[in-house]
Amino acid sequence: MRVEASSPCLIPNAIRFPGFSKLIKDSCVFIRTFDGVTCYISVYVDDLLIIAPTRPLVSELKSALKKRYSMTDLGEGKYLLEPNPIFDHQHKYATKVIDRFSDYIPYHQQIGTSKPPQPATEAEKDTMKSYPYREAVGSILYLMVGTRPDMAFYLREVCQFLANPGMEHWNAVARGLKYPAGTKDYDICLGAYSDSDYANCPDTRRSVEGYVTMLSNRPISWLSRKHHTVVLSTTEAEYIALCHCMQEMIFLKLLLKELGFATTQPNLIHEDNQSCIKICYNPELHGRSKHIHVRYWFVQEKVERAEFSVAYCDTKYMVADFVTKALDKHQF
Repeated sequence: MRVEASSPCLIPNAIRFPGFSKLIKDSCVFIRTFDGVTCYISVYVDDLLIIAPTRPLVSELKSALKKRYSMTDLGEGKYLLEPNPIFDHQHKYATKVIDRFSDYIPYHQQIGTSKPPQPATEAEKDTMKSYPYREAVGSILYLMVGTRPDMAFYLREVCQFLANPGMEHWNAVARGLKYPAGTKDYDICLGAYSDSDYANCPDTRRSVEGYVTMLSNRPISWLSRKHHTVVLSTTEAEYIALCHCMQEMIFLKLLLKELGFATTQPNLIHEDNQSCIKICYNPELHGRSKHIHVRYWFVQEKVERAEFSVAYCDTKYMVADFVTKALDKHQF
């Protein structure tokens, strides 16, 4: 359903759904439980998604909302509420992006991580103005944020040059457009993984960290970013990445609890660094880890309390690799 409002961004705060309460961890999701039946309303800009166990109950909620607000019924949610299994993909949007920039899609070539030269002269800058660099990056970024964690590392690289891109940067964007063209129908099933690429940045020697979290074998959140400081070892880089992954998992656990799906078993995080795992389960200080900032040691506390478990995952099966580094075609 679509709400008629002058300021759609204020809808979650302005609208009061009868009998529903707003989640603490997500102000755009509302929940109501009555007689053992739970219903949900999710708000995205000016669109509402009503989730209920029966169609008559959905119709009842629609009627109640229409009496209070001016709304347009857009019908059944075609990507989430069909009787087919739920898949996380953006096939329609990916197709639009591919069609829009189809003239720029070249042959396959791996995306590197070195910093190509930026335009130095006004003539070079004028030449680059004829290429839709920002439009292409923005379009792919929306796709990545929605359902494509496998493009997170690539986007992190090309987004660094939005202000003054060079021809090599544009070629990297054009090559990146080829990937969703060949994989727009993929439905990704992932686990929960944490990874880091030590001293990845050739200019600052800072590491790149990343994680992918999953629910019912579906990716629901992911991250790819450069560390704020230089770390001294692979173990330290992995441990910091694990800490941030665990923070995200805590948020997701609290969100699920509000939705009525509390988890009691320790949540599993996959890690491919044996030394990092040993630090999690053995809190003894030694020369290689005693300097790590105290804020990251809460990982040990969560493991000791059996809120999380950290298990070894062979690097060749480490799914989070694609959010920390550029992989060759075979690995990808």
